[in-house]
Amino acid sequence: MIEVLFVDDELDTLQLAKVKFEGETSADGVTIATAANAQECLTYLENRGECSRVLVVSDLSMPEMDGIALLKVIQKRFPQVKVYICTAFDTPFLRKNSAEKGALRFFTKPLDFKALRLAMLEDFAVEFAAKDSAK
Repeated sequence: MIEVLFVDDELDTLQLAKVKFEGETSADGVTIATAANAQECLTYLENRGECSRVLVVSDLSMPEMDGIALLKVIQKRFPQVKVYICTAFDTPFLRKNSAEKGALRFFTKPLDFKALRLAMLEDFAVEFAAKDSAK
């Protein structure tokens, strides 16, 4: 089972993401979790243990630790976790910087949950194929 962890300092955005993405992925067997900041995200990952099927969808602009800084920590401590960056401010520099730092995907807000689901299905294709063959 794939677990998607949304990280954003705006609680309304987290609630919307949880509800919308649960609806979008209900048939995929995806679990949705949320974290209100980078430290909550890291604590969640530490407590989770095995993280090879975890996708973090992080806001870029957050107080204390932004999405790129969080990405760097995740890469160092949880290298198996996949990370997408999202932001309301889309510029070629932000896209390039996110990719160079190791973000697997870059999305703009408001999030297109259908596009997010398709990206996740593509990036976790092996896991979804194994799930389907186990049926």
